[in-house]
Amino acid sequence: MAIDLETPEGQLFKLMARNLHERRTGRVGGRQWSRTVAATVKIRPGLELLSDYRRGDPPLNKIHQGWADYVREFIRMGRLNIAGLTVSSTRNRMDLRDFRTAAADDEQGDVAARDIMRHNGLKTKFRDLHDDLLTFGDAYTLTVPPGSGEKYAVITNEDPRAMITLDDPATGRPKAGIKIFRDDYDAEDLAYLYLPDGKIRVARQKGRSTLTNAPFRFDPKKWLFDDAKDLDIGRFPIVHYRNEGGHGEFEEHLDALDRINDKIFNEWWIGKIQAFRQRAVKNLPDSDDDGKEIDYTDMFMASPDAMWQVPADVDFWESTPIDLNPIVVSIQKDLERYAAAVSQPLHTITPDAANGSAEGASLMREEHLYKIGDRIDRVDPGHAETMSLAFAFQGDTARSDRAQIEPIWGPTERFSLAQKADGAAKLKDILPQEAIWTDVLQYAPADVARLRTLRGRDLIFLRGAGGAPAPDAPPAPAPTPPEPITP
Repeated sequence: MAIDLETPEGQLFKLMARNLHERRTGRVGGRQWSRTVAATVKIRPGLELLSDYRRGDPPLNKIHQGWADYVREFIRMGRLNIAGLTVSSTRNRMDLRDFRTAAADDEQGDVAARDIMRHNGLKTKFRDLHDDLLTFGDAYTLTVPPGSGEKYAVITNEDPRAMITLDDPATGRPKAGIKIFRDDYDAEDLAYLYLPDGKIRVARQKGRSTLTNAPFRFDPKKWLFDDAKDLDIGRFPIVHYRNEGGHGEFEEHLDALDRINDKIFNEWWIGKIQAFRQRAVKNLPDSDDDGKEIDYTDMFMASPDAMWQVPADVDFWESTPIDLNPIVVSIQKDLERYAAAVSQPLHTITPDAANGSAEGASLMREEHLYKIGDRIDRVDPGHAETMSLAFAFQGDTARSDRAQIEPIWGPTERFSLAQKADGAAKLKDILPQEAIWTDVLQYAPADVARLRTLRGRDLIFLRGAGGAPAPDAPPAPAPTPPEPITP
């Protein structure tokens, strides 16, 4: 059945398909994002462009047409993937370990939630989600009920370049969503339209893909709803995550990244050019004693066994190399400014900073930890909602209460073994043993049960080997005296 744009579903489909295309390509109302667009026009860089920066493949500088084939390969070698380091330095410290729910005795994490995490591989999926969030400013999870014969709900991390939601302006919660992707095997585009009531409609378009950088064109005659694939899962399954300000970590610093890459290119390009110094010869005669013009084409060949014989008044000149230290220092200063702007420890992008002052490094690390804490607070509700959907689709209504679901995170700062041992020794008479295991020694909550078992075995072994006194046995009852014999 072809899409009818006169119906609410048809209008919603077209609106969200346009929104997804414009967000992916960086367009608003037919205008393309660029650095020359006036600041009053609110156009964000496209997700494809941000992905290029994240992968270390930002756009190359404009090159004169006649030089393009010769210079482009050198410009590529002058790029440093600083955007990727900006994302990974924060993502690597966002370590989601477990969930607490309404279940009893789940202080160290709910076993049922842990089973869902293992079944779906959420450790890595949530890392990918955090990567998308810090790169694009948005991230999405999709949760669907268990398949036939399956026990656990299915949770996926969705690429923001293929999915977008329509959020309620009053609550900020998504009320509709769409996912459009290319099926290369069948040579068609597939679209999943997620409606507020939990219904899912599937549409397809044969032929050339709509996932291009061209201006958006929607042809309802080419898109067909596939009624046979419609689903009704009873609850809206998409969770929308938003980063601070709705933008990625480096999105507002693209100019700084381009400037740093340009200076890096200039540094190594000047060094490469200087390997071939300019040379000149002064006072060479144009003709010999017989008046015949002298051909110097092959005369001054630079080889180990070459010897040049020239008149006494001939002078050789060679260009002086340019001092690259000012350029290197300028690059270092730009890296420092960028690190301060994104609250990133400088040593993560330039190893030389490891030799800086301890106080300065501590201040930068502290600000970085504050930023990580902020990002964790922002994704907490989304992870709780995702796990709530999974429990609801599995029929576990007690655990699906979102208000009772609490993500458990690993430490944002890791300590050395010596620091952990010192802290555990000092706090052993203050904190409970399990708190020392998790908060001081930084074990995951899932390890507590294993540690408790191993600790119990150690105590039994020590007592049996005489290394520790056995607990005192209760005193035996006094023997009853015999009754006196009466004569």
